[in-house]
Order: sequence, then C-alpha cells, then structure tokens
Amino acid sequence: MLISPLAAKLCAARGIDPTTLRGSGPRGRIMAADVQISTPAPQRRGGTTLADHAIPPTREQKDGYYIYDDEVDMSALAAISMPIAVQCEKLLENRYSLFDYIIRAVVKACTTCPSWQEPSGNINVMLFEHKGSQVTAIENAANKSIYRLARETSAPRPAPANFTPHIVVCDAHTTREQVAAVLADGHRPGFAMLARGSREKDAIRAGGDGQYKNTLSYTFYAATTLPEQEANRIAAALRALLYNPVRLLLLS
Repeated sequence: MLISPLAAKLCAARGIDPTTLRGSGPRGRIMAADVQISTPAPQRRGGTTLADHAIPPTREQKDGYYIYDDEVDMSALAAISMPIAVQCEKLLENRYSLFDYIIRAVVKACTTCPSWQEPSGNINVMLFEHKGSQVTAIENAANKSIYRLARETSAPRPAPANFTPHIVVCDAHTTREQVAAVLADGHRPGFAMLARGSREKDAIRAGGDGQYKNTLSYTFYAATTLPEQEANRIAAALRALLYNPVRLLLLS
C-alpha cells in the first residue's frame, strides 16, 4: 500500500484504517485529500457549491490563524499544461509558473465565503518567490484571468505605497521576517498560503513528461477573525480547485 507521510499522519490522528481508503495519487497512492474526504461534511439541500464541504484545521491555532496542512496531486494540471502554457504565453523553457494557478485558486476559494470582503470587492495579493527575494504586488486579483496573472508574475513589480494585501502567497523558503518587512505598519493579511517542496515544485513542465513530481504540499492560513466553519469551507474549496485546474480558467 502506498501512502503519503501526511496522509499516514492524518489517519493515525483520526483513527482511520488506511486500507479502507481509495488512493487518488499516482499508482493509487493515498493522499491527504483522500483521508479528508473519507468523512465529508453534510451537504445543504438544493444543490452543492465549492463551499458546501468543510475540512478541519490540522494544527492548533497560532498567531491568530487557523492552520491547514494539505497536499494535492497536480497531475490533472500537468496533463493540460501545454495548451494552458500556450494561452499564457509562458513557454520559456517549456515551463509556466505554478504560482499563477495557486494565486487564482486561493482568490477563488476565499471568495466562496465573501463575508470578510470589503464593499469594493477588491482583493490584493502579494506573492513572494525565489526564497522571498522577489515580491510581486497584484491589485484587484479577483477580476484577473490566468493570462493576466501570468503576465504580472512574469514581470514582478514592487508594492505601491500603502498597498495592503488581503492574501499572501509564498514559496517554501520565504521567512516570516521577509513578509513582515514588506507589509505596511504591521498589517496582517486575512489569508496566506505557503507552497512547500523543493525547487521543481516552483513550476510544472509543459506536457507533463514525468520528470517532475506533481504532488503539491502546502499550508493554508485563515485569520481567526473568521468563524471557524467558514474558514474550514474556504480550505476545502481551495483543495477542490487545485484538484480541478480547469475551473481556474473561469473568472466567474
């Protein structure tokens, strides 16, 4: 039986027999998501949405955030990578940035529970790449397509004066101190996502030739100013979107 370390940890913590689960990873590997969906939340009557399911935090609250450790199999994204890469005009060395999709997924997931949003509906994102040394400020991210996001992240620009991000996205090697140094006046974003892993996870090779691992491990943070159930639904929506990258091509 193949099982990821995080999935094994979740099974042990929840008293779940992993042999009863069906793995969705490569060669039937049991992923963390398979453990999470083994006990789905009840659905509301009248249909379902991305916000209908909820997953609990995987760790105790810390520094005012609910914390969700998860991992997803990005094989579906790798399989459609070539046509998407052509659309995004990011075929440099046959690669395009995975962070374009992570940003789109986080923004889309967070808007499934809009109670935290400002009346304007504007969502600002700050992206930290290359061990936190490269910072990109993205304004009004909810109204930008994958193509627009790809254009902006390929030509990073510093944050304008008084830029206050609602969401922060970081690579695995960005430190808390680097983020705090850029945020204005001790501003605390409502959400953050830390994409874990080695260098090959920073980008997916167009065509999915099997040379790169397609498992994305990440930690998602949601501010405790939100009700926990609402934060749990956002975390579930994020995972669902990362498993279904085609949905990220749609603005609505």
